Amino acid sequence: MILQPFQSPDTPKNILVIDDSKLNRAIVKNTLSAYNINVFEAADGMEGLNALQSKQFDLILVDIVMPNLDGFGFLEQFKQYIGNEFIPVILMTGLDDLNSKIKGLTIGADDFLLKPLNQKELVARVQSLLRLKSAHDELYEKNQLIQKELEYAKRLQQFIIPKDFSFIPYPSISGRYLPIADIGGDLFDCYKISDSKVGVLIADVTGHGIPAALVMSMAKMTFSIYAYEILNTQDLLTKINEEMRGLLLDMQYITAFYMLIDINQKTISFTNAGHTRPLYYRKSSDKIIALDTNGLFLGIQDESLYEQKTIHFEEGDRCILYTDGITEIKNENKEEFGENRLAKFLKQHNEKPEDFCEHLLQTLDHFSPLHDRKDDVAFIFIDFS
Repeated sequence: MILQPFQSPDTPKNILVIDDSKLNRAIVKNTLSAYNINVFEAADGMEGLNALQSKQFDLILVDIVMPNLDGFGFLEQFKQYIGNEFIPVILMTGLDDLNSKIKGLTIGADDFLLKPLNQKELVARVQSLLRLKSAHDELYEKNQLIQKELEYAKRLQQFIIPKDFSFIPYPSISGRYLPIADIGGDLFDCYKISDSKVGVLIADVTGHGIPAALVMSMAKMTFSIYAYEILNTQDLLTKINEEMRGLLLDMQYITAFYMLIDINQKTISFTNAGHTRPLYYRKSSDKIIALDTNGLFLGIQDESLYEQKTIHFEEGDRCILYTDGITEIKNENKEEFGENRLAKFLKQHNEKPEDFCEHLLQTLDHFSPLHDRKDDVAFIFIDFS
């Protein structure tokens, strides 16, 4: 039986055999050398650890009973030498007892060979673990590539979600976005349509990660195109629904809330497409109003009906648009933060937008640590002072 090369005939494998028996080392070397494998030798565990510092190995065979440092002692220390690298280990032993096998597997061995060594079994087990090593390394490289691509996507998403709203002089606006993964599907944006008109959007794509982020990017692009052309919020969401309908995967949809602020007329026109209701604080009456209209999620069906409502804003009013990642945060008692707590916070905190956003994050984190949250968190705060 000839062992086939695992990568190519030009890429030999390096194996370290650690055994105080020169005869056993010779058996391993003579058996494996014919299979495009370089065999390096060490007489005890300490020599084996030293060898790890000077050469890369694809597999290690180590005897259990040796002077200076035995096989168990070697296993307990060698992870410190290789870090996160995966190098499979075969323990060679004449002790065919269950306790030795359990101990070896517990501290890091991947397989066992009984002495005296059977050459066919030696080749078969080495071949099996070298295939495992190759598969692991290939998977690791692919994972590293994915991580690099995710980092790029994260930077891109950070770029397309606004952080600076100073291009809109009035009203004062600020927002925060905390994806549960490196990238997510929540979205908010602002549009300076003219000197007297400002559009504000918040949206939430089903799911998390790359699929949600891709849809989010398409939704942002689509809104950015039509927000400047269609000034009726009902018509705008109808158009967005038409455009996004063919772009979504099965079971994907987008919730969205869009408002158009007319500074000259002191009005806010808005349309909701199945999104969580923004909360509006009316200073003159000291009341909280939930902004809502009828309308299905975007992308559910070809012809969805939406409606537009309009209210007047007054100086000192304030409003928060948010995704359900805020209200559905649960504390240790399984209580949700909920709309009522958010409404109370909005009513009690008359702060500059940046301070309001930071204070809200602190409040949420105190209610339930944000690093344990189960959903993306996004909100945008508007101050009409």
